[in-house]
Amino acid sequence: MDGSATHEQFLMRQSDILIADGQYEKAISCLDEILKDHPDNEHALSMKGFAYCLMGDSEKGIECLEEALEIDPCSKEVLIIFADACLRSSMPERSLEILDKAISFYPDDDGLVMLKEVIIMVRNKNDIDSSLN
Repeated sequence: MDGSATHEQFLMRQSDILIADGQYEKAISCLDEILKDHPDNEHALSMKGFAYCLMGDSEKGIECLEEALEIDPCSKEVLIIFADACLRSSMPERSLEILDKAISFYPDDDGLVMLKEVIIMVRNKNDIDSSLN
């Protein structure tokens, strides 16, 4: 393993920690450092989009996530991150569309099907709750 791969892995781990800590701008800086040398790194690009969505900049986040999917349209990892970002950005329908796409690529993945069912149940519960108010 060369030094640049190790540095890239360190930056990815660091960005994961920063996102978990809510330090989205610092995470984006780490991810930008990876993308400077590896612009086709769909994982770094999808995590950057996820961080933007968590910051509240869904438009910029979705743009990054769509770009990551252009690099690898079948990436299960990118599809899951994209669906999660949409869900957290109050776009459950878009999240379900992306999960449907993931399920079409990975029909034997029960986790994807279960995630879709959970989103549908939460959406339906929220619809019922809002109609009662």
